[in-house]
Amino acid sequence: MILPQYHSQPQRLRIICAGAGAAGLLVAYRLQKELENYELICYDKNPDVGGTWYENRYPGCACDLPAHGYVYPFEPNPNWSHFYAHAPEILQYFKDFADKYNLHPFIQLNTRVLSAVWSEEKGTYDVEVDAGGQRTRDWCHIFVNGCGFLNNWKWPNIPGLSDFAGTLLHSANWDTSANYDEKRVAVIGNGSSGIQIIPNVQKSVFSDPQHDGVSDGSSQLQNTSPASCAARPGTIFPPVASELMDEASGAASDAARASPKKEQHAYTEDEKQRFRDDPAAHLAYRKKIEFLMNDTAGRMTKSSAGAAEARAAVTEQMHRKLGPGNDELKRSLIPDYMPGCRRITPGDGYLEALVEPNVTTVIGGVGKIVPEGVVDETGRLHEVDVLVCATGFNIAFAPPLSVKGVDGVDMAAEFTPEPKVYLALTVPKFPNYFVVNGPRGNWAAGSVLASHDAQVTYITKCLKRIQEEGVKAFEVKQEPVNQLQEHADEWHKDGIWSDRCRSWYKNGTIDGKVWVWPGAGIHYVKTVQFTEI
Repeated sequence: MILPQYHSQPQRLRIICAGAGAAGLLVAYRLQKELENYELICYDKNPDVGGTWYENRYPGCACDLPAHGYVYPFEPNPNWSHFYAHAPEILQYFKDFADKYNLHPFIQLNTRVLSAVWSEEKGTYDVEVDAGGQRTRDWCHIFVNGCGFLNNWKWPNIPGLSDFAGTLLHSANWDTSANYDEKRVAVIGNGSSGIQIIPNVQKSVFSDPQHDGVSDGSSQLQNTSPASCAARPGTIFPPVASELMDEASGAASDAARASPKKEQHAYTEDEKQRFRDDPAAHLAYRKKIEFLMNDTAGRMTKSSAGAAEARAAVTEQMHRKLGPGNDELKRSLIPDYMPGCRRITPGDGYLEALVEPNVTTVIGGVGKIVPEGVVDETGRLHEVDVLVCATGFNIAFAPPLSVKGVDGVDMAAEFTPEPKVYLALTVPKFPNYFVVNGPRGNWAAGSVLASHDAQVTYITKCLKRIQEEGVKAFEVKQEPVNQLQEHADEWHKDGIWSDRCRSWYKNGTIDGKVWVWPGAGIHYVKTVQFTEI
């Protein structure tokens, strides 16, 4: 059939994006700015935009990267209150972004995407959504998965958890009305959220040092005397770009240069005003932070001198923070693997909290939960009033919805035993499907927002080509996926992320395949930018 239309006239596209967090908002922004003749709807399960920053409200929740580096590259924020911003302020950044660029008309909240099924005949996806219990159907030419991988939180698999008679909390579903002042509190989990929760809770809990707590093999428990047990070590890394904390005013003091141990900085009004009045100075400051966040190439391989130096720095800092003595705690906490094998965190106040008088550390595992509290692996009962599960998310490679592609192939089945994704963006057998920061994406090095921007820009270029050339089905071939996987597997043989530690970078295993990008964040961004479409 010949259509009466102008050459290169863009065909109209209907696009559905799952999620209105950092990725979904960026999709709405880029398409509004660079695309024409399209319809877009971003469905999000939450009552507001912001994604993981909307969901995570636990005490102490913050970004573990410098705030001035955790922004969309084109949307700086001169008004950050602290060097490491806390969750409410980060959420406000995304809400302000949605308001500034009038993105709300593209967003439908309180709506969860359940499934997307490809129709070869129509060249579209049939999409089912749940809006407050009401299931409806939609359709699109293009489906974008912007759900992210920190999306589905999970309770720990501990016998008797539901029997606990006290207050039960989860870091990713925090009840802000919960009261733990002068209570006996236990925290399970010594990942990023547990490390942030513990020093904040420790200041409020009951201070009788008679009480203690335990943890399972992958957890940390903080109890009355918020007891903590970290049977699994964690990397408390010197703050990224800490030498810049005192340079926001334009010059660092000699004392600050001589003692680069500062872990947080509250920007003064004069510093924020300088950033507002002098965008060039603000940009230069941001570039310094970006450089230091990505200046990791020299320590990203296990055999490098830089990795050995980083390990020595981590060991020295953790010894210093834990103070004299505490030898058993040091043996349990200080890692014997390369820094970065598990996600690193500045851990502001965490190690110091562990040696406070109202904290008791018990090295061991959780046997079960009973109504009164926690029973450790020795059979000892630790009575608690509040039990916090800082056990993170179910890191699933397949999206949190049913996706079916060519000939009805199911993505969850295709991703078993391992995912097949090109550049963390596109998937063979699933035409017109894009994912923002999928498996083998920039999960571990630098700001994820910079890679988000590169990915969404790439997706937008693909959509322009689909429009202008009248493409019905845009699909990556299997061969380049295999080639990229082979390259990544080879690189990771000496990469720090393959060292012997249990990490969600390896799908919760010790020796499994590494699923982060093989290199620095800026390396990933450049790779996407230079990939031909």
